[in-house]
Amino acid sequence: MTLAEQYSIAVRHQRSTRIDSDLSVEFFSGLVYHGTAQTALETLLRQFGQTNQSAYTLTGPYGSGKSTIALLLTGLLNANKAIYDTAYQTINSQTQKLLNKSIPYHKGWLQIRSVGGVNTPVDVFWNATLNALEEHPDTVDLISKYQKITPKNEADLISYWEELFIEVKPLVDGVLIIADEMGKTLEYINKNKGELHLFQDLAEVLGRVKTPVIFLGLLHQAFSEYAKDRGTKLQEEWGKIQGRYADIPYNVSTDETVALIAQSIVPSKIASKDTTAYVDMTLSALASLDNNKNRIEQLSSRLHNAAPLHPLVALILGPISKRRFSQNERSTFGFLNSHEQYSFQMFLKSHSDCCDRYSLHHLWDYLETNLEHAILGSPDGRSWAEASEVINRIDVPEITLNILKSIALISIFGKPAKLYPTELTLQAASGISDILELKEHLSILQDVSAIIYRKFQSSWVIFEGSDLDIPALLEDKIEQLTNSNEAIENIKFSKQIIAKGHYHTLGSLRWAEQSLLQNLDCIDLGKIKSQQKDGFASFILLMSPVEDDELSAFTKENSTIVLANAFNASEIQTYAKEMYALELLKADKDVGATLVHDKVAQKEYESRLSDANKMLWAAIDEGFTHSFWFTRGAKKKLLPLSEIASDLADDIYLQSPTILNELVNRNKLSGTAVSARKKLLEAMLDYSDEKNLGITGFPPEMSMYISCLKSTNLHIEKDGEWGWSTEKLPSKLKGLFETTTNYLSNNAGSKINLGDIESMWSGAPYGLSCGVFPILVFAYLQTLGQDIAFYEKAMSGDFEFISEPDIDYVHKLQKSPKELAVKFIRLEDKDKEWLQLLASYAATLTTRSVTTNLVSVATPFVTTMHGLSHWVKNANNLVHNDSTFNKKILRLRDAFLQANDPHELLINKIVQVIDPENKMTFIERVDDIEKCVITLKAAHEKMLSNMNSKIKQLFPETGGNLIEMCKIVEEKSGDLRLKSFARELGKSQEFGLKWLESLIAVVVGRGIQNWNETNLLAAEQKISDYAQDFLRIVKASQTKYSSTTQNEIETKNISLVLEEQDGLVNYTKEIKLTNSPTAQETKNAIQLELTALSEFERIDVLHQLLKEALVAQS
Repeated sequence: MTLAEQYSIAVRHQRSTRIDSDLSVEFFSGLVYHGTAQTALETLLRQFGQTNQSAYTLTGPYGSGKSTIALLLTGLLNANKAIYDTAYQTINSQTQKLLNKSIPYHKGWLQIRSVGGVNTPVDVFWNATLNALEEHPDTVDLISKYQKITPKNEADLISYWEELFIEVKPLVDGVLIIADEMGKTLEYINKNKGELHLFQDLAEVLGRVKTPVIFLGLLHQAFSEYAKDRGTKLQEEWGKIQGRYADIPYNVSTDETVALIAQSIVPSKIASKDTTAYVDMTLSALASLDNNKNRIEQLSSRLHNAAPLHPLVALILGPISKRRFSQNERSTFGFLNSHEQYSFQMFLKSHSDCCDRYSLHHLWDYLETNLEHAILGSPDGRSWAEASEVINRIDVPEITLNILKSIALISIFGKPAKLYPTELTLQAASGISDILELKEHLSILQDVSAIIYRKFQSSWVIFEGSDLDIPALLEDKIEQLTNSNEAIENIKFSKQIIAKGHYHTLGSLRWAEQSLLQNLDCIDLGKIKSQQKDGFASFILLMSPVEDDELSAFTKENSTIVLANAFNASEIQTYAKEMYALELLKADKDVGATLVHDKVAQKEYESRLSDANKMLWAAIDEGFTHSFWFTRGAKKKLLPLSEIASDLADDIYLQSPTILNELVNRNKLSGTAVSARKKLLEAMLDYSDEKNLGITGFPPEMSMYISCLKSTNLHIEKDGEWGWSTEKLPSKLKGLFETTTNYLSNNAGSKINLGDIESMWSGAPYGLSCGVFPILVFAYLQTLGQDIAFYEKAMSGDFEFISEPDIDYVHKLQKSPKELAVKFIRLEDKDKEWLQLLASYAATLTTRSVTTNLVSVATPFVTTMHGLSHWVKNANNLVHNDSTFNKKILRLRDAFLQANDPHELLINKIVQVIDPENKMTFIERVDDIEKCVITLKAAHEKMLSNMNSKIKQLFPETGGNLIEMCKIVEEKSGDLRLKSFARELGKSQEFGLKWLESLIAVVVGRGIQNWNETNLLAAEQKISDYAQDFLRIVKASQTKYSSTTQNEIETKNISLVLEEQDGLVNYTKEIKLTNSPTAQETKNAIQLELTALSEFERIDVLHQLLKEALVAQS
């Protein structure tokens, strides 16, 4: 059977007392009426009976029993006779006499019992008043009257109370007002920048009203402490108001706490009586330290009744509960009921021996595990850190370690209970009756430098291993910080406020940055703007108060800045200084070096830093939450920050279109969202004429399509066809598009970077997100149709025209809109007429109709030019006999080839080429363009025709004769290129001139795509050279293998030997003999001409003509 089945905690001690709900007959059974309770109650009764003082405060630490004594007073004045009798029996005879004398009991008192909290004091007190009227039997008839009344402010409450006090005078003995958790009420007033008019006026009313009234407020600290963050002057004013209330201190002593503990632990019928020696050993130790026999006698029964709690634990819990780190809970009874690790309840569940006790080492383990972080930040932090370091450092037997833990706890917390770690006390703590055995354990601890003996105290203490006094060093450093600006500037505070309402309404996720600054002069607008990035506004909490007029003017001028005076500026600055001072301590060369090696000091330092950090962030959060904010010149009510941010976002982005899609309507997309948006853009490019852009099922891109395009009516069905439209757009989106169109129209003829459009759309008043921009801007551009021209940034960095968006375009639109541009096209009437004529001619180039828009008209011309042979696109002399026309053709060709802007090309450039002086009619211009285009298109064919004529001269043979010759050369030649020449020449009997292009390629040694004017000119001579080699092989073949026949080719080798400067040069060529009439006629004509010359002159002319016709050979 575990101890948990033998002992329990009395129900009344399992939670804190509530004065508004715990009043009953059962409550008073077992209530301990100790000395502190008697002193407090009698002080109130005596002052009320002798001086008619009506306003009181009862001040004491958390969990000390203030609510219990207040409820006792309630029972003693209650109209319910059973409750009154039970409460009356709880107090002793001395208090009974004083009660009867000071407050005679007849009808009972009207009891207004309120508990402070998050609601306004007026609401709390008035609701308690209505409950009181319903509770007292003689005031029930007044309920209906006062239920119809709702006090609007503190003045109304005081007025209605005064009226009520007068009205109930004949019905009750008096009126009791109890304000439990009055500190929370004062905190509420302080946070809302209120004043204590309520309690000031109440004190005045109580002084003049004839009805007996007692007001009792329960506090943890003085009035002025609740206003410490609002300046010394206000603290003084609040202190003066508390002066109207008689303050009764309530501080339960250690021994009284033991009595409460003893009464709260209830043994069952099967529990064994305490037969251990722990109590006697403890009392012996106490007697040696404090020879107070009365105290020893009182404690004896109480400590026995506290079992299975070790007597020393029962004694030390009281002092621990009053420490700063324990003040946020009802620590004594909270401990008794706790189920945390190493807690008393866990001990009861894990032990069954009736002699087992929850000892000091158990308590150490509990505190270390659950409260060490709080202890280290308290005044006890250094002592705890030193003890903790030693306990965790040494390696000793468990019993020895438990003794060390006992020494540590008694040293740190035992003094208020008059406990010191003497050997007798340690015997009691460990249960070791043999002093020699105890000394062996102490010797072990002494040997490992864990403890030392203090002779003047006759006790053992933890060896102080730290050389640093962190609290003292910190205090000195804080005093040196005269300028709080440094501390505030050192705060690395970064937090955002989400405009939730704006987000849920419009779908756009926006947030505001939060920051702290000392005053208005510290605001750097340029820096704030650069740091806002994705944030749309900045909430700045000011530490130095600024007049409301200045805040209003500043925020009106700077609409994205939101300002507030921090209501708790002094609190923030205090924690900021502590944080900064701690950082400066560590940065100090000597202190920092010591901290590295001093584990005790390091642990205390880190704990203080952690606590200061937590307190600072909590204070900052509270400052942001409970300060009054100014936005766009107006002071806001106390609202959640997200609501203020949403209102501001609504004002700034007044024309923001609604796009309800979390996946895409944001500035930074997930990988899934980026992929889906890419697929949607591709569908917009290729399937704009299909329902849902051809998307099937419900992939992520479908949700984007529905939110951005379908719901906005950008993509609709009209007359059975799907397409882009702006007819039925939502008003805000329509306004955005119209503004953009006006911007493009005003800059018609100029390239507009899509990055500029993105900046315009993302800024106020539209605030479009980066995620949505590519989708909406692409749809918008599609609605403009032929009024827009598209451009991409080339490698050169310049924007180049593209005929229409392609897959690369939409990919760039998603990744980097700054690499794209558009141009709005606006044509005058004369330009439209010119374009119409060009379209008519362009139609002849494509053999199909051409619409009269710039891109459609320019495309056939540009396509035609790019379709020209490579050499034609690069030639410099296409018209040999007309240099002016040749120059015009080349300029027109280059204009089309280099075109990257249809508007510039058609309206300006070709006009400058064809009609630079602007004297021609439009028809004359078109005729001239047609002449140039025809010339360019015919250039290649003309070149081939000339080459063909040359070849026909060299090879007049046709049909089978030529083919036979080609076969002979292809078979007999050892020159691969000559073989190829013969093979291609053999194809000359086929239809067309393709064979000729192949033959020229062989002669030039380059493919057609690499031809140029130079190598084509050289080709003519090379064809003659190939013809010489060709004929030699044919002649040799005929001579060697056959006799002369009718089909054989007659050739002769002609040579001319001349004396040149370099010696004799032989000019030779293989020629075919011919008897053509033309040749004979030419010969006769030359002879006739030569007859007029002398012999030498004839020979000179003939040798020069022959030399030019022959090939020179050395």
